[in-house]
Amino acid sequence: MLTTKRTAAENNRGCTSDLHWRQLDRRLRAIETPCWTVSMGQSRWRQCSKNLCRCDVVHRTLNCWRSGLATLSPDLIVPADLYTIDLGTNKLRSLHKATFRGMKSLTELDMFDNHVEYLPSGIFDSLVNLRILRLQRNYLEEIDSDLFRLTSKLFHVDLSNNYLYTLPERLFANNTYLETIDLSNNQIVYIPSDSFYGLRSLLILDLSNNKIQQIQNGTLHLKSLQILKLSNNKISYITEHAFESLMSLETLLLNNNELQNIPNNLFRNIQYLTYLDLSNNNLVSLNGLEFRHLKLLNNLDLRDNSLSELPDEAFANCSSLEKLDLSKNKLRFLNVSTFVGLENLSSLILSDNELHEMSFRTFSTLRNLTTLYLDNNMFPSLPSRTLDFTPKLANVKLSNNPWHCDCHALYISAWVRLNEMKIWDYSPTCISPWYLEGHFLKKLKFPELCTGQWASMVNLSPRLPMEQLTALNVTVNRKPQEGMEDNIHDVDNLQ
Repeated sequence: MLTTKRTAAENNRGCTSDLHWRQLDRRLRAIETPCWTVSMGQSRWRQCSKNLCRCDVVHRTLNCWRSGLATLSPDLIVPADLYTIDLGTNKLRSLHKATFRGMKSLTELDMFDNHVEYLPSGIFDSLVNLRILRLQRNYLEEIDSDLFRLTSKLFHVDLSNNYLYTLPERLFANNTYLETIDLSNNQIVYIPSDSFYGLRSLLILDLSNNKIQQIQNGTLHLKSLQILKLSNNKISYITEHAFESLMSLETLLLNNNELQNIPNNLFRNIQYLTYLDLSNNNLVSLNGLEFRHLKLLNNLDLRDNSLSELPDEAFANCSSLEKLDLSKNKLRFLNVSTFVGLENLSSLILSDNELHEMSFRTFSTLRNLTTLYLDNNMFPSLPSRTLDFTPKLANVKLSNNPWHCDCHALYISAWVRLNEMKIWDYSPTCISPWYLEGHFLKKLKFPELCTGQWASMVNLSPRLPMEQLTALNVTVNRKPQEGMEDNIHDVDNLQ
């Protein structure tokens, strides 16, 4: 054990040492790298047009896109009063601190798709009017804490597809006009609590495709934020008050993480949320309190989790919900009050579960339901009247269930036959009994489904013609059993 700990410590020191030397090497290279010539001379535009890049004096732009630049040689003459610079898709690895010195008019800078590993401190200090900065698809591992200290008019920053492993504290403290930040596809594991301090105008923050493990209280103090993307991380824990400042949030993506539960009050202050994606997590259970504050929620995605049951009235306060996706879970039973409160629900996806039973009134409150997917479950039949409470139903999937074609299947057989145009996949077929295997449910009627079975087994009505019952060798029940009335109606419709 001692040897193992010593080895781990040595490895950690080795990694730290490697990182230190890489940082030192990048800094030295930035000092030594050449720098183009920034000019305010009268001939600056004429000299600029002789470069490999394309200069436009009318629009004050410099376009060096795909120019094969590995360095910015002093032979390159660039006007200081440029509005736009495009250095995208080159081979730049290092930039000198003075690269943009004096360019106070610059509003848009593109350096995407290069090999930039390091941005020296102060490189953007002259860019006091910069609005758009694109640095995606480079090799940045770190960012200096004062990189954006003087770019107070920044509107959009794209740092996606780099190798950042953390963010400095108060990195954007002076960028009060920033509206969008893209940090997706990096290696970020940890976010200091005040990394986004000062971003009072931020509307969109993309942190997807990183390695973030936790979201702590105070990390996201962003009152104007409307869209937060945290997809494809390793988030296993979110503190109960982590989102309490996100009062304007409308879209929250937490899919493809490792969440096992949701704190009861996590969504308490984000009452304007309309889209919530929790798919592809490790959610095992819900206690029914998680979504009670989300009265404006329109779309809830819970697919591909490990939910085995749903608590009663789990979505009762989500009166605005229109789409609910519960596919690819482990649900086995749906209670009568499972979907209470969802009067506006139009789409309910229950595919790929283990459902084998439900109350016949499970969907009774879903008067606006138009789409219902029950395919790839374990239903041998459906209770009578199950689909009769949804008058607007138009798109239904029922395939890949082990339909058992006996008297219990009378209702679903009749429903499929009468509503064939609503079936979106292929027509459901019998799995058993063996002599009906492969038969289409819609083609089977009373004689095929109930031949040789006692009427009392399915509460059949004695209102059937006596000669028909006699021909079927069925004993008539003189006293209707409990629940017979519903089945009487169904059988009458089958004749």
